[in-house]
Amino acid sequence: MDTIDPIVLLTIVIALGVGGFFKGATGAGAPLVAVTIIAAFYDVTMGILVMVVPNIVMNARQVWSYYSEIQPARMAILLSLGAVPGMIMGTALLASAPQDVLQLSLGLFIGCYLGLRIVDPQFSISARTADRLGLPTGVLGGIMQGVVGTSAPIGLLFLNSQRLARPMFIGTISSFFLANSIVQAPALWWAGLLTLQWVTISALAVIPVWICLTLGNRAAKKLSPKAFDRLILILLAVLAVRLIWRGLM
Repeated sequence: MDTIDPIVLLTIVIALGVGGFFKGATGAGAPLVAVTIIAAFYDVTMGILVMVVPNIVMNARQVWSYYSEIQPARMAILLSLGAVPGMIMGTALLASAPQDVLQLSLGLFIGCYLGLRIVDPQFSISARTADRLGLPTGVLGGIMQGVVGTSAPIGLLFLNSQRLARPMFIGTISSFFLANSIVQAPALWWAGLLTLQWVTISALAVIPVWICLTLGNRAAKKLSPKAFDRLILILLAVLAVRLIWRGLM
């Protein structure tokens, strides 16, 4: 790997910190911010490699902190199980998948959901429907994690549509992300993308993420349920714009 310019390095460290803060506050956001910034200077694959260890560490911590809040249990299990084959498929497609088409389609889909929430602010899906959609949603999220470096668009949309309370939301989505992350690391190694050098770099990336994750957790405790829902919708809107933009570029 070429030497990184100090200014670029500082920018990446700040991006990791901001991502960690959002992760602590909402249960998601770290790969969104960090992979985007890193990809702006290098490429998506590098961003994915940098986030391998932070993703595992952050999500493991959130699952531990919110273990008793992971609900509904059956849906959360199906969601996480689906991520395993999806992650393997996504990693295999990383070098050849038409990312522009995938990102544009997903961005437009999220946009439609946000439009529905504007028209019907109380829209939500039933627990029974969520239970049925858990496994296929997990597979699709795993594919997204492997191909574009984040399953957040799928996970956030699916759980937000259930209108879960913040502790349940963070615990459930972190278990989903953790399943993705645990499978992603050996899959990247098997694909020849993750080396010992990248493992070391990724481990160092945990430092700014961990510090800001704690700050985000503390800040989010002051959010009302309504404010938390709005924050998730804003994050989804940013994701939609990012996906559409990258799909059109």
